[in-house]
Amino acid sequence: MMQLSTAYNRVKDRWWALPLVLPFLLYPITQYLSAYVTIDGFEIPFLYLNMALITILTMIYGFKALPGILLCLFYRIYPDRGLEPALMAMLHYFTSVAISCAGYYYFTGMRGRTSFGRYNLTWQRIFWLVFINATLFLNYFHAELYLGLFGIHETMMYISPLTIRTLINYQGMLVGNMVGLPMLYLVIRSIRNPFYLVKYFKKIRHQVADDLRLPELVCLFGSLSLLTILMITSLNHSLPLMNSIYTLTLLLPLMIWGTLRLGHAAISLVWWVVLIVLCDHNQSFVPHDANYKLHLAVATSSFSAFSITIILMAINISRQRALNLKTQRLMHIDPLVHLPNLLALEADLKKNTVSVLCQLYMPDLELLGRNYGLLMQVQYKQQLALYLEPVLDRDELIYMSSGHDLIVRTSPLHAEIRIAEIYSKAKEFRFIRDGVKLYPQIGCSYCIINYPVGHLYLLIGELRTLAEISLTTHLPVDLRKPSSRKVQNQVKAKVDMMNQLQRALELDRFVLMVQPIESKDGDRYHEVLLRMRGSNDELILPDTFLPLANEFGMSSSIDLWVLHKTMEYMGETRHSRPNQRYAINLAPASICRTDMANHIEKLMIKHGISPAQLVLEVTETDELTNNIQAEKTLKALQHLGCKIAIDDFGTGYASYARLKTMPADILKIDGSFIHSINASEIDCKIVQSICELARMKSMTVVAEFVETEEIRHTLYRMGIDYVQGYLIGKPVPIDCA
Repeated sequence: MMQLSTAYNRVKDRWWALPLVLPFLLYPITQYLSAYVTIDGFEIPFLYLNMALITILTMIYGFKALPGILLCLFYRIYPDRGLEPALMAMLHYFTSVAISCAGYYYFTGMRGRTSFGRYNLTWQRIFWLVFINATLFLNYFHAELYLGLFGIHETMMYISPLTIRTLINYQGMLVGNMVGLPMLYLVIRSIRNPFYLVKYFKKIRHQVADDLRLPELVCLFGSLSLLTILMITSLNHSLPLMNSIYTLTLLLPLMIWGTLRLGHAAISLVWWVVLIVLCDHNQSFVPHDANYKLHLAVATSSFSAFSITIILMAINISRQRALNLKTQRLMHIDPLVHLPNLLALEADLKKNTVSVLCQLYMPDLELLGRNYGLLMQVQYKQQLALYLEPVLDRDELIYMSSGHDLIVRTSPLHAEIRIAEIYSKAKEFRFIRDGVKLYPQIGCSYCIINYPVGHLYLLIGELRTLAEISLTTHLPVDLRKPSSRKVQNQVKAKVDMMNQLQRALELDRFVLMVQPIESKDGDRYHEVLLRMRGSNDELILPDTFLPLANEFGMSSSIDLWVLHKTMEYMGETRHSRPNQRYAINLAPASICRTDMANHIEKLMIKHGISPAQLVLEVTETDELTNNIQAEKTLKALQHLGCKIAIDDFGTGYASYARLKTMPADILKIDGSFIHSINASEIDCKIVQSICELARMKSMTVVAEFVETEEIRHTLYRMGIDYVQGYLIGKPVPIDCA
């Protein structure tokens, strides 16, 4: 059987195989399905499908179809009309089809052989294979009649071609080509390869509207069937209005309804069946009165207009559905890593009652990305996902999460064993770049979830936090264990605080506080401190919400709020508190903004603030390390006349090496070195070295956390210029200072 199938596939498209057999097989069928009417004793086509058959054979097989077409035409015409009419029929069939197909393929190329329903080929097919084809055929036909090349057959002799008979004939050919080409294409392709029929029904399923339900389908086909039956039944029934040529207009809204809901592939079959039935029973709805010829012309015109309307609408609807489906697929794929994203994960979770989510966390990708670029991160995730595929079942997928994470959705069966296997496989992965093996640390956490999942993104945040713990234990962490509750509560607290921050920005629920900074000779200015009103109007300290603001990218917005409100207050009190100076903290994200210096300058001009009244404090972090834009911003602010202060010097990323290049006027020593300066010799030496370095750079030194007179006297003896702390003054609202 296999050998027979292989042999058939090898020879089926030879000129002596299907191209020779199909014309003899299909021509009688198209002849039977075609409809004819008699006008003034002449039989003319009302729906002509033979031309569509010859055209589609030529379109599919090209010159291979020529022997079969010519032999079939000769065989069908010669017995009735003789040799000369048969030869002339062969000539004008071949000429019109050859010219129209040649023009069609000139503009479309080999892609013109693809299936019907493609938007980019529709107009070329309508123009060349329908309009030009029918026009050439009819003109050749009348020219041969005029020259008497069809012999002496009286019923074929036309004196003038410009008659209603010609119009009906022409429109019957247009409709026949319009609906016959796609249907005969389907038949021939299915004969060549029966699997094409399966593919066609899959296309129908994909093009049908997603929300189409059985009651609507029954209503649609019921209405269409009822209308068709009423039109083709005998004239003696009790609804004579249904046997009117104007009843055809009722077909169009029904077909448009079907077009919108079914798409091109299905509605083409429906319209083909309806059209053949109506044309075959045209005597039932076309009145045989004095205007019979006019009624026939109106009917063929209606069929032509309906056909082109239905086809174009169906193709556009199907194309739009395909584009929407493609857009939805793209929405579920990460554009860089080309893995399913969280939207895809959310959709897949709906299909499974119980699932296991495994989070693989790779924090070192951030550092590697700085050295090798974003492409390295993308390639690492792609190759890791590919490396894990052998241990995954067919229905288990890997998803791209935000940041440096991958999420694996697995079956709940033997969850712990499966997760251990996946984690072990992930740790074995080695990424080779420029001949060097890179293997960043991988943390792993997992949980079992039930559908529906209303807190997916919160859950992913909890899993990421647990995966960080896994980096130290080198074991997968289960979210269900009691030890994970603390992490869950922390994540929930973070989300709650983030929401409060957002509301505070939108509703101005921040409060400006100030704390004095005083020199030995009594000179004083104030540092602006921020508080946030909580849900119960309690004041929340910045240590609680500012780290979270930095993490979620809200610190810059908060800084802009503080700058605006502080300068607004300075402008309002310029007469009552002249020359008042304020120190305002700026987060690293604010300093790295290219427009920050210009924004501050505009605010000073708007509120009439002198640059000498502002001290801008910057805390050293890793976000400022080697950041050229930060240094440009600070230099621009210094050029305006503002003072720049390095806050919390001596901790974190603030270092002596950084101090060499960073433009600054004031150095603030972190309070951790101050509060025990009299008790710790190390702290004392550190503060002395900082003071010496600051004097070398002509910088003013400020000491924080000064709470006793002894500490203040010690600092002044060391040469500290300004002190700040509860001894000098506690934070108070800005209008109470």
